[in-house]
Amino acid sequence: MNTTRTHLLNSDEARREAEEILAGDRPFGDCDYIRQRTRIHYRHRLLLLKEHSKGAHLLFTAQEDTSDGRHHQVLGDPAVRVAIDTWLGAVLGGRELPWPEEELDAVLETAAARSARADVPPLAEGAADLVRLHEAAWPWVWTEPRAEVDPLGEFFRRVFAESLPGLTLASPDAPARETLLRGAALLHELCPRLARSALSHVHVIVVAGKESSPGFASLTHPRIPGAMFLSTAVLGDAWQAAEYLLHEAMHVKFTDLEHTHSLLGEHYDAETSPLIRPHWNRARPQADDGWPIDRALTVSHVYTSLALFHSTVAARHAELADRYGPITGADPARQARRSFDRAQYLIQRLGGRTEQLGTGGRLFLRWLHGINQAFDPSPAPEGTYVHLVLDLYEREADTIRRALTRPGAPHADEDAASLRSAARHEIGSCLAVLAGEPAGRSRELRDQDGVLAELESRQASFHDSAEAFLRTREVVLRALSPMPGRREEASAELVRAMVEESGRRLGALLER
Repeated sequence: MNTTRTHLLNSDEARREAEEILAGDRPFGDCDYIRQRTRIHYRHRLLLLKEHSKGAHLLFTAQEDTSDGRHHQVLGDPAVRVAIDTWLGAVLGGRELPWPEEELDAVLETAAARSARADVPPLAEGAADLVRLHEAAWPWVWTEPRAEVDPLGEFFRRVFAESLPGLTLASPDAPARETLLRGAALLHELCPRLARSALSHVHVIVVAGKESSPGFASLTHPRIPGAMFLSTAVLGDAWQAAEYLLHEAMHVKFTDLEHTHSLLGEHYDAETSPLIRPHWNRARPQADDGWPIDRALTVSHVYTSLALFHSTVAARHAELADRYGPITGADPARQARRSFDRAQYLIQRLGGRTEQLGTGGRLFLRWLHGINQAFDPSPAPEGTYVHLVLDLYEREADTIRRALTRPGAPHADEDAASLRSAARHEIGSCLAVLAGEPAGRSRELRDQDGVLAELESRQASFHDSAEAFLRTREVVLRALSPMPGRREEASAELVRAMVEESGRRLGALLER
């Protein structure tokens, strides 16, 4: 990233304090407090549902006799929560149930019968091979085969298939399972309090296959609380697994906060919500150009946590490399910088949309803002976003470099011409940004344009054109760092337009 703002959370004391706040503060960090609120929330839902469901009545009664330590074991279970949420939503909203009452009742009756059991959550009891991520009763890893009589498992399969079309419910193979367990151990070693706090909200981890979801890496689904879904693509090594476990666990934790705190306004509707543009993502044709308020809020929470994670990795990866292997991904200090930059940008934009938030949401936003202010010693100036666009530009160059240099990749003459054309367009756009600046800032750009013109005249090979394209991106990044001394907003819009147009020009080539 073209910035010197990389030294952050660079003391053990600062990292410990940030972790303490994210993992232990009430009302938004303390997992025990949030789980207690979740228990109250679902007991109230069962009370409303008792008249309509024998299973709800039995489960409500069983919870009266359940020890405090095991309430969340049952009422935090994804299958149980989906059954309660779906049935009560239909009762209160007058809607038709998507599944038969008998199936939902069987789920709740089975959960009631298992409420007094030892340390196995209801959905986990159908697993022939129960793989726990850590020493706690949950989270556990979905595996096949399951028990022959398995009402909760069959219900979970149905919910999964209808909520996540294109994905398949699968078992992790031995290497993926081992990496997942090592990633969990590493996360607990790096951020022990935050790992416990975040993962305590997750009951089941599904390593899912994909049939028609080529972009799937990891996700959570608001309809399936307490569950996260990972692709084997993010289980390359323990470092990557630890990052994705924390990332998705924080989304799961946010769902629990959403159910138990007034984060959003009473009449908030994601379909009509104002959108906040994440400038670090490539704009997609025919797609909404931004995130609704609820998504921006949860992502700001995740990025704040990832800033702590990557800062800790940057400080400790050398001492842990013998046990967990070397880091093969991006530089952790740069990843920390990115995470803080993105969190701060979202928090600032959300600050202008507080009418969409509830009382709890405004307090939550203030809490996140305080964490970022306290622990990032070199934030970008408020209101700026060009650094986010340039980060996308640089990351795209890395993606293009890998795609263009992949052995055996077929390339046509028109691909070489497309690269040269895109490079010259980027130079022209960059010169427009630098208009009025001293000539020295644009000299290297003009020289590079001359190189591209010469390549064009002789219809250079794909290899030579690709090398020139990548060289052009390096030159543009140097020219735009730091940004010229004009009004930042105008410059940022010119840079954003340049990056988006280049992405459109290169999209078909990268797809091939």
